[in-house]
Formats: sequence, C-alpha cells, structure tokens
Amino acid sequence: MWILIPLICSLPVSGALSAEKKVTGIVGRAITINCHYDGAYREMVKYWCDGVNIRCSILVKSDDSGGRRGRMSIRDNKAERMFVVTVEDLRSEDTGWYSCGIKKPGLDILFAVELQISEESVSVPVLRFLSPPKVSCSGGSVSVSCESLRGSLPIQYTWTEKTPSGDLKISDTNELDLRCRSFKQQQHRYYCTASNTQGKQSSQMVNVSVISLSEQNCSYVAKISSNVSGALSAEKKVTGIVGRAITINCHYDGAYREKVKYWCDGVNIRCSILVKSDDSGGRRGRMSIRDNKAERMFVVTVEDLRSEDTGWYSCGIKKPGLDILFGVELQISEESVSVPVLRFLSPPKVSCSGGSVSVSCESLRGSLPIQYTWTEKTPSGDSSISDTNKLDLRCQSFKQQQHQYYCTASNNQGEQSSQMVNVSVISLSEQNCSYVAKISSNGTGYYCESPSTVSPATTHAPSTSTPSLIYIVLGVLGAILIVFAVFLLLYLKKNNKDSNGVKFHRKDKTMNNNQQLVAAEESTAGSSLPGTQSKGNDQIENDKNGIAYAVLQFQKVSPAQSGEVERHSVINRDRVTYSGINFHNQPPEHNRKTSSLNTPQDSEMAVYANVTR
Repeated sequence: MWILIPLICSLPVSGALSAEKKVTGIVGRAITINCHYDGAYREMVKYWCDGVNIRCSILVKSDDSGGRRGRMSIRDNKAERMFVVTVEDLRSEDTGWYSCGIKKPGLDILFAVELQISEESVSVPVLRFLSPPKVSCSGGSVSVSCESLRGSLPIQYTWTEKTPSGDLKISDTNELDLRCRSFKQQQHRYYCTASNTQGKQSSQMVNVSVISLSEQNCSYVAKISSNVSGALSAEKKVTGIVGRAITINCHYDGAYREKVKYWCDGVNIRCSILVKSDDSGGRRGRMSIRDNKAERMFVVTVEDLRSEDTGWYSCGIKKPGLDILFGVELQISEESVSVPVLRFLSPPKVSCSGGSVSVSCESLRGSLPIQYTWTEKTPSGDSSISDTNKLDLRCQSFKQQQHQYYCTASNNQGEQSSQMVNVSVISLSEQNCSYVAKISSNGTGYYCESPSTVSPATTHAPSTSTPSLIYIVLGVLGAILIVFAVFLLLYLKKNNKDSNGVKFHRKDKTMNNNQQLVAAEESTAGSSLPGTQSKGNDQIENDKNGIAYAVLQFQKVSPAQSGEVERHSVINRDRVTYSGINFHNQPPEHNRKTSSLNTPQDSEMAVYANVTR
C-alpha cells in the first residue's frame, strides 16, 4: 500500500505552477506571460508580483476590480488552467525578476520569471485604407493609415509626396487624406516613414491616378504599390526559427469575405499557390490556412520551418479578373536553445504512485531539433543517466541520502542547462521508501512515501489509511460475533423447550417415583415429529410453532456402561448428539419430585437417554 503525505515546508508545492523562465519585451509595447497551474488551484486567487520570494510586492491580483492595476492586468482562464498577465507600455526599468503567484493557505506558490525589456528599431510600416472600397470615396476623400507593427514606442510617422523636384513632406501623422482639391496633376505618389530612437523604415508607395478633375466631377484611382488599395494587408516582414512554426495574419476588406484566400510563393499573379482556404481542412503538407470572416482576417501557419523557407511570399484573394496580393518577406534563422524549464508531470497528491516521480525538461525557444540529456551531479563528477527529456525518480535508483540532477538542452547553435533537481532520501528500508524532491533551492517539492511491499495491482488504486482499514476489519468481526451469539441463544432456547416439552403418560396418577422408574426400565419411551417414526406409544407434545424435537430413547444401562455411551457420543459428534439424563432411585431430600441431571457417584443404577437430532 502506498501513502501520500502532503509536504509542508517553506517552499512552494512542486508541479503546481510554471511559466516561461525568461520573457523579452519591447519598450512601449505590451507583453503577456502565461502562468500554467495545477487544477487543484483553480479557485484560488492568482497574482503577479515584483520579486522571487514570498515577500515579493504584489502588482496585480485576479480579484482586483476588473483584474487590473495601472499598466498591468491579469485574466484567469480556469478552463485552460492558466492565468495571463499583461504588462502594457513597457519601460526599460521594468527589466528584472518577477513571479507568477497563487494565494494558498499556509504558504503561497510562486514561479520566478525574468523580464528583459529592450529597445528595438521600427519594422516596415503597413499601409491600409480606412474604409471599404465602395464607400471610400464619399465626398471625394480617401484615408490611408500607416503603422509599424514592431519597434520601440513612441514611433513618429511622416507622410511624404514624391515629386519630380524632390520629396515633399506633407503630414506628421500616421494618416493620409487623399482629396480631389489637393491633386494638381494626373499622377501622384506618396509614402510613409516610421522612426524611433533605434532607426526608421519607409512604406510602400501609394499611387494615385487622376481620371477627371472637372468642376462637375472628380474621379481617381488610388493603389498601394501593385495591389488594389485597401483590399489586403499584412506585416511586411516576418521572422521565424528553424523547426518551429510561424503565423501570418492577412487582413482583408469586408467586400472579400466570401472569396477564396490563399498563400503563395512569390509576389505577382504568377506566384505558386501553396495552400488555399477551400483545400480539404485548409491544409497542404506543412502549411494551413484558416479564414476568420468575423475578424476579416485569414491566418496562414507554416510548421517545421526550414532555412530554405526564407524568401518572398504573398497573401492572396481570388477575385474575378485579377487576384489581390500582398507581399510578405519571411526570414528564417537558427536560434540557440533557451534555458530549459522543469516541471513535475503529475499533481502533488498523485505524483508518488509506486514510489516514482517524473520530471520533464523543455526548452521553449531555439531551433529544432533539440537534444536533451539528464545528468547526475556526484562527488566524483557529473554522470549522464538519460538521453530523453524526462527523468524518472525511483526508490530503487537511490544509493545515498542526497542526489542532484540537471537537464541540458542543446542544438547546433548552443546549449543551456536547467536548474537542479535536489532529492533528499528519508528512508530506504525494505519496508519503506520515502524522499523529498525539489526543483532548485527556491523551487517546489514533493514528499514521496512508498512501502516497498506494495504490489503492482495496488499501486494505482486509491490509498486507504491503516487506521481506517483496522476499523473496517474490527467492524466485520464484530458483526460476525453478534450473528453467532444470536444463533447460539436461539439454539439454547430451542433445546430448553425440547426438555420442557417431554411428558410421560402414567397409568395411575398415584404411582410413586419408584414405580415410574421401574416402568421406564421395562420399556422405551419414544416420540417423533410428523415425518419421523415413533418408537413408542408415549408421545412428546410437539410445539405448534414448528420447532423440531429430536427422538428420545431411554435405555437401561449400568454405570459401567456409561463410559461406552460417552465414547460413542464423542465418535459421532459430527452427526449425532448424545446427552445423559439420570434419574435417581430416590429423589434428593430437598425435592422428592425433581430428577437430577447429574448422576451421583454412589448411584447403583440410572436410566440414560440418548438424545438424537
């Protein structure tokens, strides 16, 4: 039988909480941290705090009004057993160590997370028309927005018109208004520039072709580069890591909600289609496409990225006459592994089945494939014990009181080692194996106790404590004794009725005791119930309630023969029960009418009855 005992100590419970150990953010942007927790803590208060111990300063809690405090918010997704911390408007001074936390009676549970906030140059600005094509020209005006989706904030935007005489700055906002009265010639070209302290990038060109500028009519066509204006847009450059997956969000105008969308290799109408929204399951090989019509966005996912995937692609929409395209550059690179994250693979209360605990090791970032190695740290040196990402801690593998293990993740760009798993063995006797396993010094711990005599059939059964088992056994035995006592009382009561029901019919009421004895000696008195043969004319008065009476036979025997009768009764005790009933020749002085059940030693003659059931 195995017994699980919760560990109460100054450290969090192992396996209860985990997150990515290091998260990077960009100044001015927002960042999210996903904190995964065990289902046992679903209803407890979650928080985000500044620091890595129980004295950390709480910055936001799930039970705050709206789950928000200042720049920070928290949302507890109980279905996914994950709470998401969002920090907005990041600043350089936000760099440091924080913790995901769970309020728990006795001692809170923490998982440390390092935030690294840095400056980043702007990405190439994305241009979008701000209204659908069919209503965009109301009043002869069309607006185009410009946005750099990456880069440290704040970002400054400038619109410039490209003219034969040179570039002319026309606006310091991220929005360009195209109006008929601003056009002076047949062709106009505009572009947007985004800049921050780390650099600047310019957008594609907005091309305007004026058709008519008469007083009665103003008409023109506006296009973004080679694509039809406003119909389709995406991030211009997307980076990915070898072996990982990447997603590209392609936004489109509502007029194209029901059209077929696709992802193709190239930037013109002759590009090779790699996957379409009307493919079976929206998938082809490593690529898939999902059209979210409500959000007017289709999402392209490319899995198992390879270095040769680097290049130019296009989000595309099938349209009668001419497809709509938006060019996207993919940059796929190699990346070194991140520091591996360790997690216990089962909740604390069920983790010790059979005396075994498993720990997983995973590097959340870095080019794939990643190789994992578990190593034991010993006084004589480090010893490799496993080439998988899972470590099984078993009683039979422990040879000393203290053990230390760590995991190494590596790819062709580098390697990183995890925190230490510390095992403290409490007992390794033949009857019991118990130990405590912790991740790092400020990590989480399991108390594991497992008797070595446990059978394979019971290792996965729910545990029952020893006191409860004893109570159950005593209760069953008590019930058996009570039933036995009831049957014994009924048996004795029946025998008593049998003896009270025997009567001898006398020929003369004045016959004395001696005459009764003589009569008994000369004859045998028998009695039987219905279904049995009577051996004499004298009958027993049967009970009318269905009680069975045995046949009684009275035989004249000498005291010397009593031993033979007794021996016979012993030999046949499994089948026949015999009882000796002795009648004195002379009744005792104190009661002349009562016969004794015990024959006096000086009696010369007795009448014995063999009672058969």
